[in-house]
Amino acid sequence: MKKVALSLLAFALVGAMAFGQDAAAAAPVVTIGDWGRQIFSIGNLTDKDAGVAGSYAGVGTSWAGTPRIVGLNITAHTAEVGFSITPSADNGTFGLTDQNKAWINPMPGLQIETGISLETDTWRDTADFGSWDWIRFQGTSGDSWAFKRIGNGNMATDINYNKDGVGAWALWDQGKTTGGQAVNATLATQLQVGAAYTIPDVGQIKAQYLGNNVGDGGGIIGTQTKTSASGIINVAFDYKGMENLTESVGLYIPTASSDMGYVLQIADYTGYKMEKTKLNLMLGLSLPQTDNKGDSGMSIVGGLGADYDLGDAMTVGGDIRYTDPIALGGGVASKADGLKNGMTGFMVDLTKGFSNGLIGVGFEYSTIAIGATPQKDNSTGHWAIPVRMEEWF
Repeated sequence: MKKVALSLLAFALVGAMAFGQDAAAAAPVVTIGDWGRQIFSIGNLTDKDAGVAGSYAGVGTSWAGTPRIVGLNITAHTAEVGFSITPSADNGTFGLTDQNKAWINPMPGLQIETGISLETDTWRDTADFGSWDWIRFQGTSGDSWAFKRIGNGNMATDINYNKDGVGAWALWDQGKTTGGQAVNATLATQLQVGAAYTIPDVGQIKAQYLGNNVGDGGGIIGTQTKTSASGIINVAFDYKGMENLTESVGLYIPTASSDMGYVLQIADYTGYKMEKTKLNLMLGLSLPQTDNKGDSGMSIVGGLGADYDLGDAMTVGGDIRYTDPIALGGGVASKADGLKNGMTGFMVDLTKGFSNGLIGVGFEYSTIAIGATPQKDNSTGHWAIPVRMEEWF
């Protein structure tokens, strides 16, 4: 009996240990994070029509006239199942931003996800520097430059694979909805499909098709002018063969250039770090770009920036940006004062970093009104002094 009892006890202990390991393996990982940006700025105001000039003081962020005080990211996941929700308070009231989705991983490397706003950044690139992180100048770009992300904030479902240097994805963007169902949507116009392959010690090549109604489906300069089954082929290469060098070049080729207004767009970003200095260069070309007057020609947008590490977590930097009239008008040449000459802007800044945030001050000048400020008059130059604060947890 003693042997039988000891045997049963041993089996019970082994079973309990196995159950505990299974329970521990299946236990979800829950995280709560936050990212916020607040920009207080002062600057000049002009109103040509009213014949007045003055100044303003107010708060905002890089992309809007209200600050992001709270930008939560709440996630829970196991190896197979997870969800993410990102409440924000951009406008003084809570809403949703970025990624609000759930996913299942049925096998290693394979993921199926669906959500209210689905943004998956596994393969996209950025050209994020200088004024893009302060008050953005009109007609400039930064994120999803040479290669677009999967999804762009709309209701969507995707299946994606990423394992051993091989990537593939297919997304259905639901577009306009009623009662949770798509309205007047066809598969051809809503689909985003792509693939990527990483060449060890060299870089990553990737390509995708962006349906006409899929978010970010308009390339880097201009917008779609018609609703049709046409879309864009987006091909890019990220070079990773040199230490401290970031190089991404992308192509946008419309399946129907008459719909999109261009034949080919080229986007390039180069970043290089040497000791305490980081250099940034971005350039976008549209060949040719047709404007609203029926004229065609090359359209260009670009920027050059540098940051220098002063030590003690302090950095001084700056950039200069140019956007030509067609790119400034989203593919439409404008006869309005100021816009017909495009946009030239520059900024300088000084920031101090902390473990979970930063604070900085800058000076910006643009030949037209500056982005997310109360400035509205594009007929004359404007300046702004932004004070930027960020926190992340």
